[in-house]
Amino acid sequence: MNTKSLISYELPVLSLDDSGTKAMRLMNEYRVFHLPLVHRDNYLALISEDDLLDWDTPEEPLSLAEFVNFRPAIIEHTHPFEAMKVAKEFNLSVLPVVDEHNHYAGSITIEGLFNYIADNNAIIEPGGIIVLEIEQRNYSLSEIARICESNDTNILCLFVKTKDENGLQWVTIKVNKTDVQALIATFERFSYTVVDTFAVENHKEDLQSNYDMLMHYINI
Repeated sequence: MNTKSLISYELPVLSLDDSGTKAMRLMNEYRVFHLPLVHRDNYLALISEDDLLDWDTPEEPLSLAEFVNFRPAIIEHTHPFEAMKVAKEFNLSVLPVVDEHNHYAGSITIEGLFNYIADNNAIIEPGGIIVLEIEQRNYSLSEIARICESNDTNILCLFVKTKDENGLQWVTIKVNKTDVQALIATFERFSYTVVDTFAVENHKEDLQSNYDMLMHYINI
């Protein structure tokens, strides 16, 4: 899968003739904080709500705006992980997708990226979540997998986040069992620090809460 497959073709684009007022109205209508500015299929800039709110003359066309120089984008054949990186770096609600010649192909929404994460990382599957704190030099995926396998448990997905400048990492593991007490005991027996645990049942009413907790730990 590449970023082109995540494009939302429902999002409108802005033209140089559009006013700042129209841009604000479209952002409000589509519930986003950014929209791409396109001219003759060429991607020109990403217009943000903050810039429009600071503009003294939003009734004028965007061609007269001085802030049309913000151009984050992702090439259409790159992996969605790269799209997530750019969206996070610039705190975007919409990420334009272009080809090698800067021709506008469409845009990806944050909702689309979240759906990709949920669909491809077993987040919505029932199971348990264990958060380990590990020194970077001691991190070993093979050992973590071996400990899980010794408890007849499979890893569904795993995220690694550097916690601080001292080299500590948080390793978040999603496994295929909701009862993880024996697995936790094994990790502790091997001197792993267990920061937190969550039991993720396959109930719709609990899904959003557990998803939000996982997002907090991996800090997307």
